This record gives sequence, structure tokens and C-alpha cells, in this order.
Amino acid sequence: MTYWQEQLADVMPRVTELRRWLHQHPELSGSEVETKQLIIRELSALGIEVHTFEDCHGVMGILRNGEGRCVAIRADMDALPVTEPGEMPYASTVEGVMHACGHDAHMALALGSAMWLSQHKDQWQGTVKWLFEPAEETFGGGKLMVEQGCLENPKVDCVIGQHMNPRYEAGTLFAKPGFVSGSSDELRLTIRGQTCHGAYPEAGVDAIVIAGQVVSALQSLVARTISPFDPTVVTIGTIQGGTANNIICGEVKMVGTMRTLAAQTREKLKERIVSVAQGVARGMGGDAEVTITPGYGAVYNHDGYYARVEALAKQLVGEEKIVRRDAPSLGVESFCYFLKDTPGVYYDIGSGVGTALHTATFCVDEACLMPGVALQCASVLDLLKEE
Repeated sequence: MTYWQEQLADVMPRVTELRRWLHQHPELSGSEVETKQLIIRELSALGIEVHTFEDCHGVMGILRNGEGRCVAIRADMDALPVTEPGEMPYASTVEGVMHACGHDAHMALALGSAMWLSQHKDQWQGTVKWLFEPAEETFGGGKLMVEQGCLENPKVDCVIGQHMNPRYEAGTLFAKPGFVSGSSDELRLTIRGQTCHGAYPEAGVDAIVIAGQVVSALQSLVARTISPFDPTVVTIGTIQGGTANNIICGEVKMVGTMRTLAAQTREKLKERIVSVAQGVARGMGGDAEVTITPGYGAVYNHDGYYARVEALAKQLVGEEKIVRRDAPSLGVESFCYFLKDTPGVYYDIGSGVGTALHTATFCVDEACLMPGVALQCASVLDLLKEE
């Protein structure tokens, strides 16, 4: 790491300062006003072209340096509704709001790479974009940014994303080629029967009984129509129905989630959920209305680009600090929006053990900041080269 320690010696004090300021001034999804202004000021001071977006607080920086490829770095901006203990170092000054997912560090890393790359244009050629995404924890501001052209003019050839991981010591790279995380879709089912007096069930159609059969059928659907080697989950999380103990229920509402990896499995399962729910309900004398709302897509690491980034990480932190994920997660990540038509690489950086994401005790070991910035800079230098 000696080379990058020397290269980043002038940059890291400011990176640390920015990370601490951002941690002390967190803003919830959709309210990233001060955060946005800070990013604009920092990028502008570096001579980086700045763009903003409609209907969200996203910011894009563009640094052009002659002809060539274009590489983008994405960093998320929003905090969580979590109360941080006041005794924590550089604790949040905003009551009930905290960077409990490490987005403060993500932004600081991206700004650090902007500092170094803007000061060393003699070492690369092409274009670098920095994509600061708001509302990652809620609706995913990346979707609006992509729709408004953040990956075009010039077209991005590869996009890099990263996340803090508190299960590993600072500076560890935790990643894998191929699928990293899954897609999500929200399921809403309305089961309709016919209400009647509970003492005379033959006069009605019990929506609760139908709902029970639908839930069982949906679980069997995954177990018997999807390969066990194709990770898939269907979960019904809420069931609401009925008005009294002596009334046959006429309507039940259920809400759940569907998680998949492969796009073809996702589409197949959507069709089967509708047909199975309606088939069971109609077979029992009722009916079912199914609404499936698309959520985040899957995150997939481009094999060739991933191999290049992992090789750089081995040089930077040592092979002993490279941890290959055993399998993808069926959690979701809004980085998927940037990968819709663009290859990319998404990895976790160890942020220090002993804490947990989305909790009041989460804390970033700042020893992860320097290798984080170094890996971004080294990756950009490498990925700007022709394949």
C-alpha cells in the first residue's frame, strides 16, 4: 500500500474531515439538501463539471480529459431514521437521524477519488463521472438519475459501486463475480369470497380459508416449479381479513415480496403467482386479484471487469484481505438501476467488526477510508484503458 499511501497523503485529511462532517449532518431520503450543496461545492472547487436532477437531490460530477472511455463511480447520500448515542465520536447532531449504513463514508470515498483524479490528469485519459444518488434507502434516486441521462453524453462504459461491511476488518474486500444481490417485487393479493353468518357457512364463501390455501400453494410453487439451484423466495408478510368471530369473511388482503436472481425466473414466477392464486380461489368458489409492483433489479458483477478490480485489490490490500462471497444475497440494492444497460462492479469494503448496519451502534473504522479511495482511483485508471 506504500505507493497509494504516498499518493493520497495530501488527500486523506480532507476525506476524513468530509466523512465526519457528513456523519454529523445526516439527512433522510428525499431531504438531502445540505448534503447536495456540500457535494456541489466540493466538486466545483476541483474544477469538475456539476449537474443536478429534477425531482431528486442527485448530483453528477463530470471530469473530461480528452478522448477515450468513460468510467463512473456511484455513492449513495441518504441517512436512516435511527437515533445515535451522543457519546459516539462525531455523532449525528440531528435528532433521530443517523448515517447507520455508511453512506457518509461512501460519499467521502467518492470525493476523495475526485480530488486525486482531478489533480493527476497526466495519468489517465477519457472521462470520469461521479454519481451521488439520493434516497437509496427508499425509492432509489438512481432510477430518476438514469432516466435523466446520467449514463449518457458520454456513455458510461463501466460503473463502480461500493458499500461498507461491518463484518470484516477495515480495508477487506468482500465481493464475487456474477450475481451479487437479487431483485424484488411487491405482491398484493385480494382474495374475495362471500360473507354470511358464521353459523351457516354453506351460504357463503370463506375468503380466509381460500387465503390459507393460496399461501400454501404459493410456497409449493417455489418448491416445485423453480430449480433448487435458482435462489427464489416468495414471502407473504401480512394478512388482513374478517370482522367478527361469527361472520364468514368475504375479503382478505395479503401483502408479500418476491425475490429472484435470474430475469427469466422473475418473469415466469410473476405469471405463475397470478395463475395459481386465481386458480385456487376460483376453484373454491371465490376469486383473486393480484397486483405485482416491480422493485429493485438484481445486481450483477461483470466477470471481466470484476476480475480486474479484484486483481487491483489484491495488490492494494493483500490477498489475505480478499474474501469471496459464497453466494449472492436476496437483499436488494438500488445500484441495479445503473446496471440496467451498463456493465459494472459492486463490492463491499470492510469497515471494522463489532457493529451492525442500520443500528445505532454502527460506526466506521476510518482505517478503511484510504484503501477505499485507493481502490477507486486504481480501478478508474485501469478501467479507462481499452479492454
